[in-house]
Amino acid sequence: MSDRMRILETLIAALEPLPNVIAFWEAGSRATGRYDELSDLDLQCIVADGTVEATRRTIEAALQTIAPFQRRWEVPQPAWHGHWQAFYHLKGTDPLLLVDLVIMERKAPGRFLEPEQHGIPTVFFDREGLTRAVPTDSAAYAERLRRRLAALEEPLELFHPFVDKELRRGREVDAFSFYHGTILLRLVEVLRMRYSPWRYNFGLRYLQYDLPPAIYAQVQAFVYVASPADLGAKKAAGLELIRSTIAELKALDFVALLEQTRP
Repeated sequence: MSDRMRILETLIAALEPLPNVIAFWEAGSRATGRYDELSDLDLQCIVADGTVEATRRTIEAALQTIAPFQRRWEVPQPAWHGHWQAFYHLKGTDPLLLVDLVIMERKAPGRFLEPEQHGIPTVFFDREGLTRAVPTDSAAYAERLRRRLAALEEPLELFHPFVDKELRRGREVDAFSFYHGTILLRLVEVLRMRYSPWRYNFGLRYLQYDLPPAIYAQVQAFVYVASPADLGAKKAAGLELIRSTIAELKALDFVALLEQTRP
């Protein structure tokens, strides 16, 4: 039996008998259909309110029946997503096999179950049907996109000259920092809005899956910078592409775009 399967079977056996553990599932690459031998174990569970700590102890005791922890890191609270989370590497297992565990109280929102963003989870058990996929409201999501697009545009025009300023000063690393934050990340976000709007806020990750090949190749060219002169040229080209993509997005019906790209 593989280490992955041993971990899964051990945790299912430990959690399923517990009445306070309502649902347990695997997300991540399994949910999106992109699993390979290098994938983590992205595990999530919903528990009765007030039982996160008890569930954590149960899970960690179960994991240590397989092997001691080589590494354990608990996300400082409050976490950005509002849940308890920790990462584990078990001694003697592949260094790339991390257990990424999220424990959610039943009352907590934000369960990462939107199928358009996170795929379809592999559910091991669910006593209340809380993991059932529900399509995201495209009208509400379209309004979210409109607000975000407006928030991207004005700071772009204010801060893109900082790239040129730092290049003129001879501070190439500072210039790259402004290029990365002001040009590259905005470029990726508006291109995601155009071609993968449900996952517009996923940043640089998964771009090869979320963008058309030709657009992905464009982004690759902007990622790699060879010299200060190349940085200046890519800044100018990136700024032009951001502006043209924003103009295109403003002319689109976001609800229609979302429905066209719904997985």
